[in-house]
Amino acid sequence: MKLEVYKILSINFSENKTHGGSVLDNKNEVIENQNVEKDKINEKKSNNCFFVGGDDWIENKNLKKEEKERYKSKIKLFLKKYLLLDNVNFLFGTGSSIHLGAESIQEIPKQIIKKIQENNDIKELFENLKNKYEERKLLSSGIKEKIQKGNDCLIWGNKIDNLEEELKNKLKKLKIEKEKVNLKEIIEENKLDETEKEEIYKLGIEVKLEDFLNYLYALKYLMEQSEDLISKEEIDIEKLGQLIKIIKKAIFEMCDIDKISFDDNHFLKKEENNEIKDKMKKEGKYTYHKSFLTSLLQRPLNLRRANIFTLNYDLAFEYACDELGIEYINGFVGFNKRNFRPEVYSYDFFFPGDTTEGKVRRIERVIKYYKLHGSLNWVYRNQNKNNPYGLYEIPIELVRMNLKNEEDNLGEIMIYPTSSKKEYTLNFPYSELFRKFADRLQQPEAVLFVVGYSFYDEHVNDIIYQALANPSFTLIIVDFKGTGNGGEIKRLNDLKDPRIIICQGEELGDFKYFSKELLPTMDQEDTRIKVMNSIEKLYPKEDD
Repeated sequence: MKLEVYKILSINFSENKTHGGSVLDNKNEVIENQNVEKDKINEKKSNNCFFVGGDDWIENKNLKKEEKERYKSKIKLFLKKYLLLDNVNFLFGTGSSIHLGAESIQEIPKQIIKKIQENNDIKELFENLKNKYEERKLLSSGIKEKIQKGNDCLIWGNKIDNLEEELKNKLKKLKIEKEKVNLKEIIEENKLDETEKEEIYKLGIEVKLEDFLNYLYALKYLMEQSEDLISKEEIDIEKLGQLIKIIKKAIFEMCDIDKISFDDNHFLKKEENNEIKDKMKKEGKYTYHKSFLTSLLQRPLNLRRANIFTLNYDLAFEYACDELGIEYINGFVGFNKRNFRPEVYSYDFFFPGDTTEGKVRRIERVIKYYKLHGSLNWVYRNQNKNNPYGLYEIPIELVRMNLKNEEDNLGEIMIYPTSSKKEYTLNFPYSELFRKFADRLQQPEAVLFVVGYSFYDEHVNDIIYQALANPSFTLIIVDFKGTGNGGEIKRLNDLKDPRIIICQGEELGDFKYFSKELLPTMDQEDTRIKVMNSIEKLYPKEDD
């Protein structure tokens, strides 16, 4: 299928409002202030962009409500062309579960640190290893040189609280009131010794949870392989194992979104999200996931099944499938003991053939589902001839009970963050799952929708970059900040490749808006767009 190269659709969703007249009384002043606030809200929404090859189709235009709907229809029609390809794939990251109460684990969340500090046996070990990690990153990241050269290195003001009391008191003289603080300014405006400067430099280092956990696994592996390499006096391997276990348990509790109530959901606590909260209460917690699946299953049956890949541990899609009555092929077989068999991904579901015609018809409500980083309800036990991978899928209730009672008779929970250490994804079952991911993207006319993933996983990125070597491959990114984050998404946009499409902003880059408003339904007739275009030609708008 040949696709026309579209220019970038950068959309300002704000209405163009003008205000005239002078303030005559308090009433008019209140109205004026209200209008100003509305304008500020509208301006905030102007970060919505739809990039194709880095070009700009409509730039800096204030769209009225009718125009917004018209451009939304055009975007839907644009995306529909890709959804009708034979090889359609989706990759989901944390951004697709934020509204469910999930949290980003780019840095070590406060609730995990709290869990660690409650355990006196491992608290000291955690602090020591965290310091060693920061020292290693300080040498390898180049953050020190960046700060010294005057490069912008801003941190949130509350990160100052991580410093020792003596240095923290010294910095109080600064009277830091800004939300973000420039580290170079702190160093230059205070008489700090070299040790204190090193502590300030460390503040610029992001201690990523995934990378830190990999660091702990690497230490544990080295100690297991060579007792003389790291002494037990320096690091107690039993305490190290306990630290890893506590972190994994805390990750489990963070990702067990079905147990997060509406009142405890940090996202829904914000007043600006009340409408979303009401919708979820009315239509169900997984309404946006259900909307996505419903649209996806409307693809014609003559096309291959769409593949859903996710880096999330949570069970959002599983719960949504249950509520919609959708079968999903996730690599497991069995009933009482569901074990991992990757050949299952080659299976499919069909209705029995008609006895007279001998024909079979494929069942519509089926998806293929791949959890690249593991899942809350996966456990590892010893391999055997019946399960060479040693991987089992068990009810989530059993996992909760197991963790609550601190038992390990069910096996080890398979949630392994793999942001930077590729070695872990080269082991079973991850090697099989990533091989499937790479294989789907390498096939002709493949399209990958990346939703809520910020390109922080090195191994995943490598596979996507390899796919871009395929001339018929298309990459569509749906991300809240998108190019605003800098990093890989901006770098991809700067390539000016027409096969790279980026949806970004508070609406276009949001999973909820994407699933409810942008994802086209397959019964949407192209003739509607043709009629709309004809009317526009007959009744052209006056230029602003």
